[in-house]
Amino acid sequence: MRFIFPFAIGLSILAAAPAAADKLAKPSDLVVVQKGTLPIIFAVPHSGTLPIPDVPPRRGINVKQFATVRDASTDVLAKKAIAIIEKQLNGKVWLVLARFDRKYLDPNRPRARSYESDKAKPVYDAYHDALIAACKAVKAKHGAGLLLDIHGQGKYESYLCRGTQNGKSVKLLRQRHGWQAVVGKNSVLGRMERAGIKVLPSCDSSEETREPPEFNGGYTVSEYGSSGGYGIDAIQLEFGSHLRDRAAIAKTASALADAIEAFHDAYLP
Repeated sequence: MRFIFPFAIGLSILAAAPAAADKLAKPSDLVVVQKGTLPIIFAVPHSGTLPIPDVPPRRGINVKQFATVRDASTDVLAKKAIAIIEKQLNGKVWLVLARFDRKYLDPNRPRARSYESDKAKPVYDAYHDALIAACKAVKAKHGAGLLLDIHGQGKYESYLCRGTQNGKSVKLLRQRHGWQAVVGKNSVLGRMERAGIKVLPSCDSSEETREPPEFNGGYTVSEYGSSGGYGIDAIQLEFGSHLRDRAAIAKTASALADAIEAFHDAYLP
């Protein structure tokens, strides 16, 4: 019988640690990318927990709207919704999901405000290169599409906040189908509201009603939505903490999936 002494076990663990870290050394290992077949893209930028090798936490000196808080369970919410959508629509949803912690890199910001260490640049590029590829592929194949940027917020705990930069990131959708495609009975937000989820602003508000300024859409919807150059529309969805807790998240994901199915059938090619 061969005996392994405690110090030998300790050495083997220490030897294995760098190997485990090496597995996450590539930027692409810190971003989950799923290629799709449907004209639907999910972006999930703030649910990650992993460090970026050799990158210290950001300090945010002289950076406006600096935040490092994790959007807890938005990855779980997105994956649950996607699994339902793919069964309902018999296709694959595009997914770009950050595995890295927001305190090292915030991909929902322009490059200059996203990271402080140049070693984070390849990871930022991996995230956005995947989004660019998804948008181009959706536009080329379908002619139109919808990007949903999935976030969490704690200010309005029981609400889903709409972020379209007050209509700018869904300009193409509005031109084709009118404002009802954003808030009507077959819109994503309208269906969510009909499922019992409170939406802010409410879907029966006038088109001129302003979105909550802190949740009205960030860099992702600005860059990849109608106001960008990729020919698709984008909505930032800010799910309140009560909609993401353990008791509610399955219901929230199911409502989101049903809402996307209705939107797809009514407005997407």
